[in-house]
Amino acid sequence: MKRTFFVLLLVSLASAAADEYGLEKVWETEQILKTPESVIYNPADSMLYVSNINDSPSAKDSNGFISKVSLDGKIQQLKWASGLHAPKGSGIFKDTLYVTDIDHLVEIDMKSGKIMDRHPAPGAKFLNDVAIDTSGNVYVSDYSKDNSAIYRFNGKNVEVWAKSKDIKSPNGLWLEGVELFFGNTGDGSLKAINCATRKIRKIVDVGFGIDGLRADGRGNWLVSDWQGKTSLVEENGKITVLLDTTKSKINSADIEFVSGMNLLIIPTFFDNKVVTYKIELKERK
Repeated sequence: MKRTFFVLLLVSLASAAADEYGLEKVWETEQILKTPESVIYNPADSMLYVSNINDSPSAKDSNGFISKVSLDGKIQQLKWASGLHAPKGSGIFKDTLYVTDIDHLVEIDMKSGKIMDRHPAPGAKFLNDVAIDTSGNVYVSDYSKDNSAIYRFNGKNVEVWAKSKDIKSPNGLWLEGVELFFGNTGDGSLKAINCATRKIRKIVDVGFGIDGLRADGRGNWLVSDWQGKTSLVEENGKITVLLDTTKSKINSADIEFVSGMNLLIIPTFFDNKVVTYKIELKERK
């Protein structure tokens, strides 16, 4: 009965947002994932790669893994890559999947799913999201209040790249042009840092923590709040909640957006599945 209520609630919320954005549920995976925190799409093989924490997000227990999921929601390989602790954000460059793992950045071979290397991040407490530039530099956020930094991996070492009073518990990352955009959870804002000058500017106040962060390609942002909200944020400050599952205790973690198909992909953390919606995005006027 409870599960039926949750499903009806999701449908109702999706329908409300659909009046303006055409939000439509496409599929959901089987509920056999284990605390899925992040999902990334690889256009090279049309597959989704899902980071499964599999218990505590900060425990070094070696039970975390990466799942391989097709674009129709079928789990192709539950434990495609294993031997991780609490994998979270990820990024792809050439044939390598980079994934954060508490205080290390891990390299995984995309062809075999085998771990190739682990790079320690000095002083890191809770590494979270990943963004990669065209040269292969990997940017990583440390969400912890005690550290609150953005790291960069240059192919050899992971080093603190940006740390200031304007960076408070950074989470979601997105690279566009010369700027690295980040969800500044500490003050509930979306900010950007110039990759050349490292000057920080505030884009907009969103009023809640930004877990997943994706640009929609039309001047807007898709953001998730781990508690369960997924929203569209315009640069003028307008926020439209596309989906809110907080009351049903279904999380919205590090989202993915496949722009060519308008697919919004949401890992539900404690609800142990990935859910995909198709949305028609509003162009900024």
